[in-house]
Amino acid sequence: MENLEESIANLRDALDLCPPGHPERPSSLNNLGNAVRTRFEQTGRMEDLEESIALHRDALELRPPGHPHRSSSLDNFALAVRARFKQTGRMEDLEQSITLSRDALELRPPGHPDRSTSLSNIAVAVQTQFEQTGRIEDLEESIVLHRDALELCPHGHPDHSMSLNNLAAAVRTRFGQTGRMKDVEESISLCHDALDLRPPGHPERSASLNDLGNGVLTRFEQTGRIEDLEEAIVLHRDALELRPPGHPDRSASFNSLAGAMQTRFNQTGRMEDLEESIVLNCDALELRPPGHPLRSTSFNNLAGAVHTRFEQTGRMDDLEESIVLLRDALELHPPGHPDRSGSLSNLAVAVSTRFEQTGRMEDLEEAIALHRDALELRLPEHPDRSASLNNLAGAVHTRFEQTGRMEDLEESISLLRDALELHPPGHPDRSASLSNLGEAMQTCFEQTGRMEDLEESISLLRDALELHPPGHPDRSASLSNLGEAMQTCFEQIVRIEDLEEAIVLHRDALRLRPPGHPDRSSSLNNLAVALRTRFKQTGQKILQTGQMEDLEESIVLHHDALQLLPPGHPDHSEFLSNLGRAMWTRFEKSDRVEDLEESLRYYEEGADHVFSNTLMRLSVVVRWAALARSQRRASTVKAYRLALSLLESWLVKSPTVQMQHKILSGKNGYQTLASDAASYAIEIGDVAQAVEMIEQGRALIWSQLRGFRTPIEQLREINKGLADRFLTTSRELESLATSSDATGASQKVVDEMYSRKRRLASELEAIVGEIRGLSGFEDFLRARRFSVLQEAAVEGPVIIISHSKYRSDALIVLHDHPPVSVELDSDFDHDGPSLVVELKTALQKAQTEPKACDAGIEGVLESLWNRVVSRVVEKLDELGIEKQTRIWWCPTSFLSALPFHAAGPIPVVDRRRKYLLDDYISSYTPTLTALINARESKPGIRRHDIGRPQLLVVALPDNGLLEVENEVRAIQENRDFVKCLVREQATREAVIGKFRDHQWVHFACHGQLNPEEPFLHAFRLYGKDRLTLLDIIQSNLPNVEFAFLSACHSAGQTIGGAREEVLHLAAAMQFSGFRSVIGTMWAMTDIDGPFIGEEFYKRMFAEEDSPELGFKRSARALRGTVRRLRKKRGMTVERWVNLIHIGA
Repeated sequence: MENLEESIANLRDALDLCPPGHPERPSSLNNLGNAVRTRFEQTGRMEDLEESIALHRDALELRPPGHPHRSSSLDNFALAVRARFKQTGRMEDLEQSITLSRDALELRPPGHPDRSTSLSNIAVAVQTQFEQTGRIEDLEESIVLHRDALELCPHGHPDHSMSLNNLAAAVRTRFGQTGRMKDVEESISLCHDALDLRPPGHPERSASLNDLGNGVLTRFEQTGRIEDLEEAIVLHRDALELRPPGHPDRSASFNSLAGAMQTRFNQTGRMEDLEESIVLNCDALELRPPGHPLRSTSFNNLAGAVHTRFEQTGRMDDLEESIVLLRDALELHPPGHPDRSGSLSNLAVAVSTRFEQTGRMEDLEEAIALHRDALELRLPEHPDRSASLNNLAGAVHTRFEQTGRMEDLEESISLLRDALELHPPGHPDRSASLSNLGEAMQTCFEQTGRMEDLEESISLLRDALELHPPGHPDRSASLSNLGEAMQTCFEQIVRIEDLEEAIVLHRDALRLRPPGHPDRSSSLNNLAVALRTRFKQTGQKILQTGQMEDLEESIVLHHDALQLLPPGHPDHSEFLSNLGRAMWTRFEKSDRVEDLEESLRYYEEGADHVFSNTLMRLSVVVRWAALARSQRRASTVKAYRLALSLLESWLVKSPTVQMQHKILSGKNGYQTLASDAASYAIEIGDVAQAVEMIEQGRALIWSQLRGFRTPIEQLREINKGLADRFLTTSRELESLATSSDATGASQKVVDEMYSRKRRLASELEAIVGEIRGLSGFEDFLRARRFSVLQEAAVEGPVIIISHSKYRSDALIVLHDHPPVSVELDSDFDHDGPSLVVELKTALQKAQTEPKACDAGIEGVLESLWNRVVSRVVEKLDELGIEKQTRIWWCPTSFLSALPFHAAGPIPVVDRRRKYLLDDYISSYTPTLTALINARESKPGIRRHDIGRPQLLVVALPDNGLLEVENEVRAIQENRDFVKCLVREQATREAVIGKFRDHQWVHFACHGQLNPEEPFLHAFRLYGKDRLTLLDIIQSNLPNVEFAFLSACHSAGQTIGGAREEVLHLAAAMQFSGFRSVIGTMWAMTDIDGPFIGEEFYKRMFAEEDSPELGFKRSARALRGTVRRLRKKRGMTVERWVNLIHIGA
């Protein structure tokens, strides 16, 4: 640098001696401009580059058209401007550089001694443009220009070797786009020719060694020939020796050799190679101090090597260092910088890795955001767009694995298909795209069960394997991926050939992953799983001959795989589960207690592994519970408790209730988890715990929303600030949860929703932790104990109908007595859902075959009486529960669609047809907590005159509801304090606005079901207005009391979907504040409206002097109304059974 500084000082002195007008001034400007640009290349000081540009611009102005040296100034000015582009990414600079270079070429016609220089300069500039735009035409033009330059520099020309190198680099770049091996071979041949022209002692020999090393390394990456890799390392070492300390390109040699050493590590797993790579990258970084134009490159390279070491050792400090280095690199690539997209992508990969270690959702969210930003900078035709598509697909797929949200999987597949389109046959990255898409399609199959998805996966993975012939460095990954797909195929169609192929593929992959290989643990695990599967198929025959090699080898392999995983690795849960499964298989064959204990211990460790993803842990703990249960182990209860907790944790990661519902509706097998857990608690005689488990594990969406509205008056008296923080954060979370679904929203909006949910949930968790630290609040927002849940039965018993594949029971919760279990018959586990189907089939005949409909419903009612309700009534009698008292039903699963309140007929002496509603006043409740909340007093709410509530009637008469006007008149005749919104008055805004002014509300309109999107269940209002279930949830109505929903399906429970969530309009009304709600289980008959309205409200107002609160009279009034309705001439069973009461 001393020589360069001296040269610049001398050139400044020379310029001072050439004032404006001096004939040598343009030459002095030109020379000084070149010198300060050279200093910029060493130091990265932008002031030098800006000065160089200014000097060359001044020189060009002094060399107008016709000046003999104008072409030289054009070239130098172009080089300086292009250098600025590389720092700032301003496309104007690159375009100006190309224009200047083309102008220079025009001034250097064929025969001009400097024409080859101009051709080379334009070629480099146009290739740079290709790297920004991806336009293959630019790259092809660059190659043509380099060939033209080479022709002008024949053998013997001093620039012949340089032209060879330039053309070699361009042709190698084209290989990266097309995958044509002849381009790689030509590039290597050109580099060899250049090296021959630069014998030992030649000042540019090191550059040729470096270029040839890069070319040979590229060939290795395609063919896997280890000789090429070894040759590349030798070439780069030779180049480094020719670049001693102080050489301006020494850092580049460090960088190239480091890359080659890391590549060899990836093949052999030799840690010495990786450590040398890290040292070399550190040496390169030291030679690129702050301001150096290639400092960011060194940050990226060192980060990559350190990240690889983390993958081997699991040392978190390596991962953290990698992230710090990549953030430093990103800071050096501000918006507009041409390398910003690469830095964004690299940082995204690193923080995604950290997510896999820690499970911190903020890392995954950041990774997705960074990948999206990188993709936005890589427009169509950008050469790295496909890489960004693949990377973003991977991150979104990871989020799918966390949340189960199918939209993420679908987006991932769409992105991967786009990437594959950018990798046509022959493209060097086509195999990677085929593999990624193949794996995603296998995941899709596992969610949908569509064989087409699995067949496409296998086809894609076979194509990828064909592109990875023996010796290819990625062949082991392709073998492994195809092996997994073939095993999945076997599990579907049980073709032993598929399983045998899977085992062969996994063995081949394992051979290519010797000890030390970073992916060896994965291959060990995959082969172990396949061998255990084969043993399961042939195990009985093998056992008879005393041979269990497959199973024993599987267990050994699983142990080996686990030992290779560093502490905290996210695959621990899966690997432990697989080993547990293998030990269980041996237990089944050997009946050795030690195998049983070991198996359950591995399952427990896998379920408890906090660094594995929640969904994986959930699948492990459910299997642990099932296996422990089968052996009646004490750990069964712990497993079920953990499963219920993980189910809740998994669910609430999704930002909105609509997203959560979609997850619960999926084919994940968790819909019966609460009832399965409860059934075990019943088996061991702990009925109270069974009640707790059902309460904790069902109606999860309602429970979450109720948590956001937890009363905090007592907390406010102790710590007002903490109460206010809880209230603020809860309101934000509720607002997010009940916001419109993300369907149709941009993916960035969805990402932001996830990020906001995670942030707010973390804040709330911290706040709740503080609250629990206060005396008396230790159980704040914890799952309620039975002693608290028992309060639901203060006004009458609550009967929970638990339905599970293991057993079915009626659990009677009493206020002052331990809960009682009534076991149902053994076939009811299977027949219960059949009753729901029978009911649905009967109701479909209501309009066309009313007698057949009634016969079907009567059959269901009779079955309910004989198989469930009669046993409950018998137990109630034993417990001293008198007839004509109130009881509450809380059915689980499919059974929530059945009319328990009308079970019968009850056998009586005088042969009268008598049903349950004749002996008891039945109500329903989604959960015990919902019933407790419905009865709680509401602090700060003014009590209105109990006998004179304000009643709002919302009525929409039309051709299908001709009796609505008569229904309204019947209601109005009872009292004069009825406010009506009829026809055009009944808009969505008007109804919501009037809710707050009325304690009671009566809907007389159409109800509208949306089985796929229950939050869009709705009351049809005026015109196209709808009052949806989501609208109702969003309304917080502390002053309301009673709602009569005289509309079709207002309390109807759909058979499919998340059947434990009780998502219907009546439940939403109760959640929003209505203490008592009357609704319909199916379509309501229009002609019954006036009679029901008159009879019901007559009974409600007849007891105005009763001390019982008005809304609590509604269940008794409904019972009396229905009994009178049943006696009407021509009355059908379908009509009188329909109405039910929910709540207090």
